[in-house]
This record gives sequence, structure tokens and C-alpha cells, in this order.
Amino acid sequence: MRLIDTTILLVFLETMRQRQATAVAREMGLTQPAVSHALKRLRNLYGDPLFLRRAHGLEPTALAHELEPKVRRIVRLLTETLEGLEEFDPSSAATDLRIGAFDFELTGVIPELVAQLRTASPNINVHAFPLQNRDALEALDQGQIDLGIGYFDFPLNSDASFVSESLHSEHYVLAGRRDHPIFAQSLTLGQVAEAHHLLVSPYGANRNLVDHALHLQGLKRNIQTVVPSLFAALSIVENTDLVVTLPSRIAANNAGRFNITHSPLPIQGGAFGIHAVRHRRDATNPLHIWLLEKLRSVVRDQAAVATETN
Repeated sequence: MRLIDTTILLVFLETMRQRQATAVAREMGLTQPAVSHALKRLRNLYGDPLFLRRAHGLEPTALAHELEPKVRRIVRLLTETLEGLEEFDPSSAATDLRIGAFDFELTGVIPELVAQLRTASPNINVHAFPLQNRDALEALDQGQIDLGIGYFDFPLNSDASFVSESLHSEHYVLAGRRDHPIFAQSLTLGQVAEAHHLLVSPYGANRNLVDHALHLQGLKRNIQTVVPSLFAALSIVENTDLVVTLPSRIAANNAGRFNITHSPLPIQGGAFGIHAVRHRRDATNPLHIWLLEKLRSVVRDQAAVATETN
């Protein structure tokens, strides 16, 4: 333990990010020999080369990849002991923000959030990952992401490890090409069941509130196509007879980009919540508090756009 100090941990994380010793030295304000010495100490400490020299730079070993999330958690805990000592300044902050979300949020919320962050804090880098639900919570717990955004299908207050904030309430609509005959009149559950459906899911077929409502009537969706991403889905439905079930804001915000329209589904009590979730260890992190303020602003703006469209 006495052989470990914060400098070699920071050098390790920066080397995992930069993959170039000269870039690490420049980023951290160290000399290249100092970086090389820190990496040598790490190699001796763990009995592993950790980084292999390649033509394109330094390639992390399997052990280095295993160590990264653990070292990141250690550095995060050390950082928390210093939080509050200095006032947070977004314009000068330089760090990485890692966000996990489903494709609906990745294509709907993240682009506008990144645009606002680039204006207010150009040195904050955003890394978005296709994580949702329990996968997002596990990544939060492991310190692999800073924030999870989306729908979580179990009570978040049941786990004291996380801090949850409701962003907005959502409901499903049925979307398809503008001249699709199914939109000529108000939808019935029978029409929804008989339609040819496209499903947006990176993991194959799954069930949602619409399937539950149909099941109560002895019906089920006729899913004929499954794609992993929203834009692929919208590109398909605007040119075929397929329809897709989407959150209302996603359908409204993309109606101008694609030749699609949408209609409310005949489902009672079909609302669900979209939440922003952090690990409790970051509850007082000024960077995260500022990030949430930006996120709320994006959600409010998009709510206004969706209202105007409807």
C-alpha cells in the first residue's frame, strides 16, 4: 500500500485514455521521464506490463482493463474528499462525463445536452453508452458511468445506493408513415394487434405497457421486424406498412425529420416515468448538480416543442 500514491493512479487512468506517454505528460503537466517512471512503478507493483508498445501507441493488457474501473472508483472517492473546497466553474472545468441511456434518450436528449455543454463548458467531454435499466444501475455502481437516463422498471427508492430524479412523464403512441391507413380514424386495440409492427430493441423481442394492455384483451402485437436503433426504425416505417410504438416525445420530435405521423394508443393508465439516476456517492458532486440543471433545461425545451407539435 505504501508504494501507491495518487500520481501513479492518475497516470494510469490518463494512459488508459490517451494511449500515448507524451500525451499523458502534456495533459498532466509532467515530464515524459516522470510518466515513464510512474508506469514502471505500476508494472513492478502489479507484476504485469500493463501497457504494450505498439506502432500506434500503448496497448493496455487484460489486467489493465480489469484494473481501470477499480482505480477509477478509488480516484473518485479521493476526489469526493476535496469536493466543496473550490467553487465549481463550468467554463474552466475539464473532465469526462459518462452517460448511460437507451436509444430513445441517446437520439432525443443527448444531442441537445451535448450542444448545451459544448457552449457552457467546451473542455467537458461526453461519452454516451447504450445502457438502460439494470445495466445502467450496475454501471453506476461500478463507477463506469456518472449518470443513467431513461425508464427503470422497478422502484428506484428500493435501493439506497442511488439517487433518482423524475425528468418527465411519458406515454406510448403508435407511429407510421403519414399516409398509412391505420391513422385514418381513432385506434382500437384490435387494429393495433392486427397491424404489422416494428420493434426497437437492441436485445430482441421484449414486452412493454402496450403488450400488457393487449394481453388483457387476449391480443398481442404482430411483430415482424426488430431493429436495434431508433433512426433505423424511423427510416423503415416511413417507407413501409410497418408501424412502431414510441414514446410520444420521440415521435413528435422526429415527425419533421421523417415522413411519419403518430396517434394516441387506446390504453388507460399507460404513463411511465423517465428518470435521471446517479450513485449516492455523487449526490453532492457540484459537477453532477450542474449537469442535472442542464438536463432539466433540455427536457423543458423539448416538452415545449412536443406540445407545439401535438
